Amino acid sequence: MPSACIAPSEQTGGLEFTPDSSYLQLSNPGNEAYASIDGDRMKRLVEQQTDIAQRYRQAGNQFWGRIIGTSADSETADWMMVQLRESGVENVRLDSIPLPTQWLPQSWQLTVELDGKATQLTSAWPAYGSVGTSGAGAKLELIDVGLGMATDFQGRDVSGKAVVLHSIATSSTVFNSVRRIGALQRAEQLGAAAIFIVLELPGNLQTAFYDVGTSVPTFSIGSADGAILQRLLTDAALTEPVEIDLQFEVDYVDGLSTSSVRGEVLAASPDAEKIVIVAHRDAYFEGAADNASGVATALELMRYFAQIPKADRKRTVEIIGTPGHHNIARTGFTWLFENRESILDKAVLLINAEHTAHALVDRFGDDLCTTNAIGPFSWQINGSNKLAEITLQAFDDFGIPRWAETGGPVGEIRTIADLVPSIVLMHAGILLHTNIETTEAIPAASLAATTRAYAKIIEQVNSMSHSELTQ
Repeated sequence: MPSACIAPSEQTGGLEFTPDSSYLQLSNPGNEAYASIDGDRMKRLVEQQTDIAQRYRQAGNQFWGRIIGTSADSETADWMMVQLRESGVENVRLDSIPLPTQWLPQSWQLTVELDGKATQLTSAWPAYGSVGTSGAGAKLELIDVGLGMATDFQGRDVSGKAVVLHSIATSSTVFNSVRRIGALQRAEQLGAAAIFIVLELPGNLQTAFYDVGTSVPTFSIGSADGAILQRLLTDAALTEPVEIDLQFEVDYVDGLSTSSVRGEVLAASPDAEKIVIVAHRDAYFEGAADNASGVATALELMRYFAQIPKADRKRTVEIIGTPGHHNIARTGFTWLFENRESILDKAVLLINAEHTAHALVDRFGDDLCTTNAIGPFSWQINGSNKLAEITLQAFDDFGIPRWAETGGPVGEIRTIADLVPSIVLMHAGILLHTNIETTEAIPAASLAATTRAYAKIIEQVNSMSHSELTQ
């Protein structure tokens, strides 16, 4: 039996998940038509995307994933086009997108002296957009200010020092207490020379934050490495400073480009309305949920609708594999908005396929625990009461757990979600943007449930007029 509860680290490895056959599943009678939507096939699509990220890492890139503007980005786009063509999707193409200057870390190392020897903080990961150090690096005195509340800084001189903050994950790693209470800005305003955010989750996770808005080197650190710093600061004499050696090289690269992958399952009529499915392609680390799962869902939906005889297709179904938003320019957001008129021309429904599957991971004591249940989803629906009714019923039909009330992030379509009827279903749990958000965390049953629900929604929407979807 798997060891379902551990504190993930280099020593313990990642989490162990239950076999795919063990996950709880629900499908009400009358939905047998969607059985051809195959969770196992989609999980293989997730694996193929995580393999691309791993190959990029193995090529010697410390900052790894399916990073926009890199070879992993172009490989993912090419791979996605192959999948679409093999599924019978038409008009498969790339829309090239020039990129502004890109922030690309080359290397980093955080080192302290522990028990007479140099010890590296292996969980350290730069916050997106963080500035680097000079070629010589920086040797800085450490100071721990707890949660970083205003009272934690009282009487503490942080000027010119490396400030350690402890952050509590709320709904996910990205949404955490340091961000919520303004601790980063407080540290910088008081003169911090570097900021280290200890994410207080079990183990020693690497975590990728979005741009945190600081102008000093800023890193996330796992709780085990945070404990090392606590030990050093606790054991040191009051008059003896504890120092950290920080090396961080960043390149700012011009002339890169990316692309959106496009394809269509054409309706019988050339003048037909359309349904648009968006899935961003980029990721930190393996990015199995964010967003290999969403890409797999979008691809499987295109395969499903391509099997329907053209004469029976009422509306065109279009897929857009955007380059994503894991960069300072938020390229996917911007590109969708700038091209909104053509993208949404004749569109009656917009679906954001993002974080479409995940196992439920819970916390117990000093461990993270896996379960045989699907993780809960946030959701957003823009449109008529009738659209909301059929959407929520489809989610119920396939046993998709979700927040009782609408809320949560809108994701990649945020700049255009309110321009047409739209649906978002997204899981953003405690493994988000971490190095253990792996393929194993993505149950085939979860992929199947979400994708079958979307297929049913699309078919029901095809029997509704545009006015019925909006009023």
